[in-house]
Amino acid sequence: MKKIILFLTILLSLSLHAQKTLNEVFANCLISDTESNIARANPIHIIEIDEENNRIKTNYTQLENLLVKATGNESWFITQSEEASTIVEIKNVDIKTGWITLGETFSGVFNMDEGETLEFFNPFTNYKIIGNNPLFKTYPTHIKDEYINYIQAGGIIQRAKNDYVLLTPVVFGAHATRAIYYATSTDLENWTFHDEKILDTSQIPFAKKAGNVFSTGNPLALKNGTFLVLLGVEQSNGNYTSAYMILNKKLEIVQAPKEINIPEWHGEDQNSFPLAITKHKGIFRVLFHRRSKKFVETEVHEITTKNILKAFHQNKGIISSTIIQKAKDETGYLHGKADDASYISFNSKLYILLGSEELPSEYLTSFNREYGLLSLENDKWIHDERSPLIVNPMTIHNKYPQYEWTSDHLGGFISPIIHENYLYLFLTFGTDNPDYLLAGIKIKTD
Repeated sequence: MKKIILFLTILLSLSLHAQKTLNEVFANCLISDTESNIARANPIHIIEIDEENNRIKTNYTQLENLLVKATGNESWFITQSEEASTIVEIKNVDIKTGWITLGETFSGVFNMDEGETLEFFNPFTNYKIIGNNPLFKTYPTHIKDEYINYIQAGGIIQRAKNDYVLLTPVVFGAHATRAIYYATSTDLENWTFHDEKILDTSQIPFAKKAGNVFSTGNPLALKNGTFLVLLGVEQSNGNYTSAYMILNKKLEIVQAPKEINIPEWHGEDQNSFPLAITKHKGIFRVLFHRRSKKFVETEVHEITTKNILKAFHQNKGIISSTIIQKAKDETGYLHGKADDASYISFNSKLYILLGSEELPSEYLTSFNREYGLLSLENDKWIHDERSPLIVNPMTIHNKYPQYEWTSDHLGGFISPIIHENYLYLFLTFGTDNPDYLLAGIKIKTD
């Protein structure tokens, strides 16, 4: 009888674990509002000060959130002003009295007058940077004799167990040209960059001769062991168009780049490219990004179909076409650019990790690309109102010098994969020279 009870307990435990949502994986690393970081209906402000003891009280009531430990026990901070130009360490939080004791000011000047607004911030409640360094131990600066501006993530292929490929679009000059290279790994943490080009615009008839081509989203595994890779391709007039190619496991091109023949997403008059592709419950889903002339107030759309090649080639069989994000109509961190999105499948549910860049404001996310989470519920995409949930360290390198190379905004085209109870995300952190450094972060899922 005891064995049966133990067995049932184990089954129940496994069942409960399987039901965990991706939302539960993320802590609230950026606390900007007592209700919603998207709407920011009730900004956090100071209600009482004690200058002698360097402490404050705020209208934020869920102070237990500030006791959540970071991945390396990094401190929580108070931030003020655009891009967190003011950073103040939190030394102690008294749940009973509401007093928040402050430590050193690492950047800017903290305005602790009553009524002043602030944010609570600790990115490391969510993630750990792999190796606390850029992705490659010997980071490439040149390919042959040509200087690299930066390397970005362009989607992960798992060819076999312990055999991973990260497509790496490489930018030359000030975005003058871009070509697709790759890196390999056996464990998703130690990577080798290969100076072997897969594709450039000289191989694409409808591309600008010396222009930009990049891959986006994780390639879609096809039944014959090949991979469909989404492409953004620069045209002769500077606009982008949507395309795809097919690679085999040797990373050879077996289907040359073709334009996606959906009128809204190709042609010289369009300026758009695909962001991500997946198949969920028998339905293919594709996310597209539309650029505006000023590169702001842009949009993310989703199409669904049961036959992806028929949709791409003939513009037929499309079930739905929906706007996921129209930046000019959004609020909070979503109001600005809308230029990155990736699908994540977790415990049989589908999610979108959405990257956006807020227009000027008094919040940390101003002029920064940060990431929030959407979940597919009853065929509708629902925001996690705590978003953004992934925020880069910014100026906290003044306390933690090892993160100085992360001191600007996150880069686009985030590439996710789940492995051994971790969600791995490959992306770029902004710095001054080069523009970005490719890195990986990981988030515990168990």
